[in-house]
Amino acid sequence: MSKCVGIILSTIGTLVVLGAISGFISYLVFNGRTKHVRYEVFDASFTQFELANNNITLQYNLAINASATNPNKKGAYHFEQVMTVAYFGSKNNILSASTFERFDLPHNRVAYLATSENQALRLDLTADEVSKLRSATVFDMLWVASGRSSTKLGRRHAHFNYKAICYLRVPLISDGKFSQRFNVTLCTVHKH
Repeated sequence: MSKCVGIILSTIGTLVVLGAISGFISYLVFNGRTKHVRYEVFDASFTQFELANNNITLQYNLAINASATNPNKKGAYHFEQVMTVAYFGSKNNILSASTFERFDLPHNRVAYLATSENQALRLDLTADEVSKLRSATVFDMLWVASGRSSTKLGRRHAHFNYKAICYLRVPLISDGKFSQRFNVTLCTVHKH
């Protein structure tokens, strides 16, 4: 009886050790080989930006050009949907929202995402916020790309949801000229 228990315990111990080794090897193979898609906004500009209607309406024309880069030597990404949204202010006013339908991003390739919005947005600003907005040379905003993607490595598929967040400082036009150049901004990507 005690021999039987000993054999069972040693078999279980061996299986646990083999499982741990297998998991560790899988972690090294997949974690080292898969890099996440890198997002960057390489151009953002307002060609129109003005307060109207007693400082409660912001009329603007916003253009954002971004790229998604797959840095992997092997393994393509398949995007089921990508939604980009540009926010500003403490109340998260939405300036721009675009949806890009299914597309593939092969290894070592770049996909370009371009959005353009021309509209008026009703705002609820204090007198101090209106004054800061009128004298600003740059406009601080948040650009978010979120979606679901999958990648295949060998026979295994990895699916994940992600959110790429960029904090942008978009130059404003003053006297017919941009106050400064837009700096390319690399986004932080969060998997969840």
